[in-house]
Amino acid sequence: MFDIGFWEILLILVLALVVLGPERLPQAARSVGYWVGKARRYIEGVKEQVGSEFDTTEFKRLLHNQEVQIRELQSKLGDAGDIVTDQYTNELDEADEPEVHHNEPQYEIMEEDDDEGSSEHPAKKITEQKSVDEKQEKTSSEKPND
Repeated sequence: MFDIGFWEILLILVLALVVLGPERLPQAARSVGYWVGKARRYIEGVKEQVGSEFDTTEFKRLLHNQEVQIRELQSKLGDAGDIVTDQYTNELDEADEPEVHHNEPQYEIMEEDDDEGSSEHPAKKITEQKSVDEKQEKTSSEKPND
């Protein structure tokens, strides 16, 4: 605190001896020692109170706990963001795909037998087959369910 060396203390003691004299110097030294001790005890008490009020280990522990919680929340938010991004990407991919109508009937192409000697065009036979299938669907949908 004060940069007082050996020579400064020796100078103060010599001046005190000259000013106070040899008879009063021991009494003055006792009083100065008493007050210096009392001041030191007071300063130590204040330091202890301030130290207990601002316990750095307590603050470090709280700070560490908060950092851990922040890291956990960041990882959860990152995971949730990835999930949401994946869902929207999948939905966008599905929206870009062409629509396939699964409800339309699938028709088989019927080929002509050469030995029958039929002169009909194969496309005409397919059209006739479609119309037969449609009629069958209509009649089956008109039947009452028991």
